[in-house]
Parts: sequence; C-alpha cells; structure tokens
Amino acid sequence: MIRSILIVLVAFTCFTGIAQQRTSSPYSFFGLGQQTFKGTIENRSMGGIRTYSDSIHLNLLNPAAYGNLRLTTYTVGAVHTETWAETATEKETYDNTTIEYVSVGIPVSRKAAFGFGLIPFQSVGYKLGTLDDDIYTNFEGEGSLNRAYFGFGYQIAKGFNIGGEVRYNFGQETNSSSVVFSNVQYGSNEFNETDFSGVSYNFGLHYAGDLNDKYEIQASATFSPESDITGDNSRTLSRITLGSGNSEFIIDSEEFDVPREKFKLPSEITLGLGFGERLKWFAAAEYTLQGTSSTTNRTFSPSNATFTDATSYKFGGYFIPNYNSISSYWSRATYRGGMRYEETGLQLNGEDITEFGISFGIGIPVGQTSAFSNANIGFELGQRGTTSSGLVKENFFSISLGLSLNDRWFQKRKYN
Repeated sequence: MIRSILIVLVAFTCFTGIAQQRTSSPYSFFGLGQQTFKGTIENRSMGGIRTYSDSIHLNLLNPAAYGNLRLTTYTVGAVHTETWAETATEKETYDNTTIEYVSVGIPVSRKAAFGFGLIPFQSVGYKLGTLDDDIYTNFEGEGSLNRAYFGFGYQIAKGFNIGGEVRYNFGQETNSSSVVFSNVQYGSNEFNETDFSGVSYNFGLHYAGDLNDKYEIQASATFSPESDITGDNSRTLSRITLGSGNSEFIIDSEEFDVPREKFKLPSEITLGLGFGERLKWFAAAEYTLQGTSSTTNRTFSPSNATFTDATSYKFGGYFIPNYNSISSYWSRATYRGGMRYEETGLQLNGEDITEFGISFGIGIPVGQTSAFSNANIGFELGQRGTTSSGLVKENFFSISLGLSLNDRWFQKRKYN
C-alpha cells in the first residue's frame, strides 16, 4: 500500500511541477483552447465511452460510477501524440508528451465512494504567421485550463447509482500578436495574459442490471450545466522591429489595465447504452451534445470564426478471452477498441471543423499483491480539420500509458 501511495504522490508532484504544452494545433487559437481530455486510458481505448463501470477502475467522466468502486484505486495516465499537419501548399509535423490525469478513488462502504484528482482538460498551443514583401504577422499562444475535482457516488438501489462532482477550474493562457509593415519604421506587438479561475459541476446516473445469468446491460447519463469562469487579464503593447531570421526586438513597451472578464464553460449532456457478457465482453454507444454556441474568444476575435453547438458519437468496448486463466497470461488481458466522430462546434470560413478517431488498446495485470491492478496501453489514429477553404488538416497518432493500482482500505482486522 505504501508503495502505491508513493507512486501517486510522485505523479502529483510531476504533474503540478512541470508546465506542459498539451497541443500544438492551430485550432487551439479559438475559444478557450482545444478540449483534449478524453477520460482514462481505458476510456480512450474504447473510443472515449463513459458508459461502462466496474468495481476496480475509476471512471473520471461519470461520478455515479464511484458507487460501484470496491477497492481504493490510484490511477495516472500519460499520452504522446505525433501530428502531421497540411494545408493546400505546406506540410508540418509536431509532437507533444503530457501527463493526462492523476486521480484517487476511495470506497467508504459497499454502496458509496469518493474520488479526487487533477486533470488538464483544455489547452492552447499554436504559432501562426505570414511573411511576404509587404507584411509580417505572427500569432503565438500557449497555456492550459486545468481542473481539480472532488466527486462522490452512491448506490441508491440495486444496480442504480447517482453521483456528483464539484470542479475548480484554473490555469493561465497567453497569446501574442505581432504585425510589421514593410513601409513603416516600427511594427506592433500585443501580449495578453489571462489567469482563469471558477467552479463548475458534473452530475451523473448509472445503471447496471442483469438480463439473465449470463448477460448484462449498462446505461449512463451525465450532465454538466453551463458555468462561468473569471479571467484576470494583463496586456502589454510594444513597438518592435525585425532582426535577422525575423526575430522580434522590442523598442519600448507599455502595460495597460484590462477589465476582468467572464468566460463560459459550455453545458454538456451525454447519454449511453451498452450490452455485454459479464467478464467476457462489452460494447456501448454514446451521444453527446455540448452547448459550445456560447463560446467566446479570449482576446482576438477573427471574423471568419463562429461557434455552434457541438455533437459527438462514440462506440467502443472490450473483450477478455478468459479472465481466470491459469495457463495463459494474455488470456487474462483486456483488449479494447472503439471509434468516435465529433463535430467540434467551430466553423471557419464556412467549414465545420470535425474530428474522427479509431482507438484500440490492452490492459494487462501487474503486481504480486493484487490481482486487480493493471497497466493499460492505448493507441489512436485520427484526423481533424480539412484543407478546404484555406484551412489545416491534421492527421494524428497517439500512444498512451496508464496505471490503475488497487488496494483495500478500512478493512476490519479479525486478529490483532
């Protein structure tokens, strides 16, 4: 148990002590950034579905799932993504490696459990610009919006759970805009820094029932109401000139007071239904509607960008050849797969920006003291955007690694 706790504490330290750029996508320029969190590695490997819940894994997308937890569970995940971006005339490659989440779930009875953790769920990381004989432009941004949360789930009747989660959202994002005209002595740079803070909520329902002695059905629903977060802003305006290699040199600068702003975190509702054979296989489908039409940009507001409500469709599941096999280690492994299609709600130059991904992965037992702890490896191939209307198409491949470690707390000893 002590070793497990140490692992989680080290992960917390790494997570909070290292500034992470979680995306390099030009689409993170818009709104509050690109929403990147897709659940635990187990969820991601099944297309991102949140319908499935069991007694030994954390489901960070539906707080009602805590009601099924029977062992104290520590989980941490990391993702590496390679992206190949292209326009009609150019190509570029970039990559990012980040810690995705650090979380703990603790059962307090056979019907209730709580959990807490830290998640970076929305990120900014872009560098855009043009250079010709008449004008130089450069737009850069980085940062992330993080989420510390506390959730609780309770089984109110056999197979039926309810849950809730309170989230404290915080983070910092910066963006810079530079323009230099060839026939003007000095150019200009505007640098904005925003510190975010605010509270949001997530509510969930989960049902798991037996169809007969062999098959089960699971259903879930989650709802996050629209909420406000506060942005404390600072702005610096500078006169600049270009040096060799188009490096920017500041001539002079002045800081300005910028009023505090309110930004919207959109509402979200997800419905899911799944069917399977216990400890053998499971498959589920989900639908999500997100109220992103209320999205506003941080500082720059391009005229070619509009926001509509976002929708997503997900399908995924798992297969276990023989969960109690003695002769074959790989027969006890969990094989996962899934796919997702998302309409992000962002429209650029009249084009809807969509995202598609196919995922697969494996969960393997680890450790000698617990038969339930496991390591999870996941892969995803996907595509975002389009080269039409002067936009960017991104093809990406990600590999993810997660640990789910189990222990038993609050167990009454029979002997002293």
